[in-house]
Amino acid sequence: MRCLVGFMVLLSSAAALGTEAQLKQWEKMDRCSNAAFIAVSIVEESADTYKQALALHGAIGGLKNNTKLGEATPSESEVTGAHRMALRVSAGMPRPFAKRDHDWLIAQAATSCTLWVPDAKPE
Repeated sequence: MRCLVGFMVLLSSAAALGTEAQLKQWEKMDRCSNAAFIAVSIVEESADTYKQALALHGAIGGLKNNTKLGEATPSESEVTGAHRMALRVSAGMPRPFAKRDHDWLIAQAATSCTLWVPDAKPE
């Protein structure tokens, strides 16, 4: 009986951790969430696209030098993709965004990054 219970616990813990593909997808979702937060912060700061381009360039450079996020550090293409989507969705929205609009915009940018931006780290 103990062996059966031990086997069931081991089996359930292995299933709870997920497969390799699921783990890669979760890592991508983490990276895209971080990219979306950065992108929305840049879009919210100014409606001037020149200032946004400078801020985006600085953010990408900062991400390359900062290793605190580890595996959750977004790639340049993920930040750029999230920024493009945030710009499209936020067209006509007054700045600064309301809390609800801010969170909604982050969710939209993160979703588009997860779905449409190819992995920077191929398998």
